[in-house]
Amino acid sequence: MRRSRSVLLSGLFGLVFLGSAVPASAAPDAGRPPAGTVLDNFTFVGHSGLDGFGDYGDLYAHGNYAYIGSRCAAAHQGGDGVQVVDISRPNRPRLVSKLPNPAYTRAEDVTVLDVHTPSFTGALAVVGIQACFGSGHEAEVVPGVRLFNVTDPAHPALLGHWDLPQGTIGCHEIDAVQRADGQVLVACARNLVDHRNSKGATALHLIDATNPAGPTTRADWSLNVDPNQGVGCTAAQFAHSARFEDGGNSVYVSYWDAGTVHLDISKPAAPAVVSDTKITPPDEDGDNHSMTLAHNGQWLIINTEDTSPADCPGDSAFGGWGEVHVYDNSNPKQPVFLGTFSTSDSRSTRTDGEFTDHNTEVAAHDQFFSSWYSDGIVWWTMTGHGVSAQRGQFVPPPNSDGSSSEVWGVYVDKIHNVILASDITNGLWIVKPNRLGSF
Repeated sequence: MRRSRSVLLSGLFGLVFLGSAVPASAAPDAGRPPAGTVLDNFTFVGHSGLDGFGDYGDLYAHGNYAYIGSRCAAAHQGGDGVQVVDISRPNRPRLVSKLPNPAYTRAEDVTVLDVHTPSFTGALAVVGIQACFGSGHEAEVVPGVRLFNVTDPAHPALLGHWDLPQGTIGCHEIDAVQRADGQVLVACARNLVDHRNSKGATALHLIDATNPAGPTTRADWSLNVDPNQGVGCTAAQFAHSARFEDGGNSVYVSYWDAGTVHLDISKPAAPAVVSDTKITPPDEDGDNHSMTLAHNGQWLIINTEDTSPADCPGDSAFGGWGEVHVYDNSNPKQPVFLGTFSTSDSRSTRTDGEFTDHNTEVAAHDQFFSSWYSDGIVWWTMTGHGVSAQRGQFVPPPNSDGSSSEVWGVYVDKIHNVILASDITNGLWIVKPNRLGSF
């Protein structure tokens, strides 16, 4: 399950899953976790192995439904779409439909929101489409964004699409928002391969999806940096992900090695840099994978996804696995370093799994839930003085071949007061943090 730079950094950026797909097991009985599950201050609620594809991506939830993306699988065929799961009874999750994507593409990132525009009213699912790198069909597929009507999640309907040129990899991570002025905006962050292979490739596209049947480009933006330069084990600079904040008047671009860039998009056609938070120092690798805000925007949370022990074995200069960095964002023009959080495994150089953070989501202002690959879901908190502490951990059981689980996505479900986790191989897990009460 270990990823390698020998395939052009493909594992790190979700291009190819190198582990063998292990068929998902049948859902265990409600309230009874399977053998090998780690439940430290968590209670097991439910599990779905989904359709057994065995190479799942990120996840999102909306109302009584969870949406889990998919990647390419070992055969590079892709095309497994976004799994739609009824979680109205969290202890009995039930697969009800799928948002389709073409063969040789992956649909690993998805977001869902309620929108009301003159063109469309209902629940809108936005899916990022990328070519499966290594399939041999990259030049044939059309990557970009697909937009679905999921007002009835059991019967989704394609509304429209926004396309990137054939031969490019596509939208690595996406986000969507409806602003107070009614505009529906979609953010598309491009992949490392696009940056390196296409001179001047755009890092971020802002797309107007107010009419989801006919989305249009509002802005193309990039930092003026050399994508082949950077620091640390993965010396590259590229836009990995984007996330809207401030009601869609800001977007944060996690720009690998170049910082977490806060853009003012109050005028979407003219993005303006507010700040660029570089984590080097204190981090020797400088990887900016993804972000979120906490404390009503007062804290900036940066995830690193640092895989140095696997990708630069034996090189002590790059230290251990990744950690979460927290910045005081009271002055958005100049965030100030506050502290870090890491697990004991992520401070090690062990290589029997992957022990780095991927995403972090927030509950009750100061309770953080991070997807941490082989460390599962980690629950932690931090004081205003930057002192962090782990509160709990959920780790799915090992795969049938003995390899560790790899949790990629995390979602704080405030409707059902549970935490959702997407395991690359074994699908959707649902757990509840003990004694946290209502989120």
